[in-house]
Amino acid sequence: MQADAALTGPRLPALDFTDSGTPETDDDQLLSHGTMMAALINGARGLPGLAPGATLLPLKAVTPSPKVTARRDADAIRYAADHGAKVLNLSFGLPGPLDPWQEAVRYALSKDVVVVAAAGNSGSHSDPISYPAAYPGVLAVSATGPDGRLSPSSTWGPGLGISAPGADLPLYSRGCTDSTTAFAVCTGDGGTSAATAYTSAAAALLRSAHPDWDSPRVIARLRDTARPPHGDSERYGSGVLAPDLALTRADL
Repeated sequence: MQADAALTGPRLPALDFTDSGTPETDDDQLLSHGTMMAALINGARGLPGLAPGATLLPLKAVTPSPKVTARRDADAIRYAADHGAKVLNLSFGLPGPLDPWQEAVRYALSKDVVVVAAAGNSGSHSDPISYPAAYPGVLAVSATGPDGRLSPSSTWGPGLGISAPGADLPLYSRGCTDSTTAFAVCTGDGGTSAATAYTSAAAALLRSAHPDWDSPRVIARLRDTARPPHGDSERYGSGVLAPDLALTRADL
């Protein structure tokens, strides 16, 4: 996740892992991916966020040219796990595994962090679920549209944990305007990245309401309270995320 001064929810000091040579931690991607995910979690100008009280630890590991550097991402994951993170939002991925990612995810899980990751946006069943979502212990998320059905852009297949809204959402992005500096709210397809952010927010709400619950119990609660469609685990996992039921159902 990346930082931006427009975020209105609580957050800790941002840290830059990009080795850019400057302490700059503003979101300088054209589509402001990190800012959008943060907005969906705890709010930004014009968006309420699902968990407005959640404290963000914004860690910048992607440069304006979104080239994946496994060691950079892994360092950020480990830093979050060592500095009190309760939920880790990984709205990125690649088709294959990377050793630094796997080691860092295992480390975060050993620290009882809920790790939530995007299944991918290939729109295909023939492509595998992205890593790090495919690692054991990670809650892999597919994206649904306004009708609650799988978004055409979402990757799907074995290993999905849950699905969540990802298409036709209000998004907070530089890409909504003609300017490379101004941010605006627009409607667009946030894909499995946005679905992952919503799921991370729901996990944060649960960890706040039940601080004694460990990571597996939080994930189990999200999956056990998911709404239909059921019976198609390769597209929806346990079903569609239902934060209201996760927080209120008393029969589990």
